[in-house]
Amino acid sequence: MNLCFDKSIFFRFFIILVMAGTAVGLSVLNQSAASASSAQTHKDISITAREIDRQVDSVLIQFRIDKKWCRKRNVEIPGTNLNRVERKVLIPPEIIPVQMNQALNMMAQRYGGRAIGSENLRENSVTIHIKLEGYIIQTIILKTSKDLKRTIEKKQQRKI
Repeated sequence: MNLCFDKSIFFRFFIILVMAGTAVGLSVLNQSAASASSAQTHKDISITAREIDRQVDSVLIQFRIDKKWCRKRNVEIPGTNLNRVERKVLIPPEIIPVQMNQALNMMAQRYGGRAIGSENLRENSVTIHIKLEGYIIQTIILKTSKDLKRTIEKKQQRKI
């Protein structure tokens, strides 16, 4: 019996092994690059989230919301090293939550994010989530309170 190996079968087997090795190697490289990229992305989001937090304070000041009316806490975003800021804000009846949502959305768009509002009629509140790169980085819960009174700003006139 004559055993003769066909060279084309050996060559095909060798090509398959080389291609499988290349696929495994590229897969490992892609995963390490993705994890490094993910860490950098979280760092960038964290920096942007802090800036957005300062801008939310500015929007609240723009609507003349007293700091005593706000409670703020940080909540961990599961599966990441990011935190979400949650604010519970009491607002007087003359503030329209839709206008605040619009102002927050315009601010978030400058950073590539957006503000999404939803109303809870049972609790008489409006929740606004600021979303950036698929993560909710800020939640503002607006609750109307009839007991709040804004401080009257006194304008001083200088005598000439």
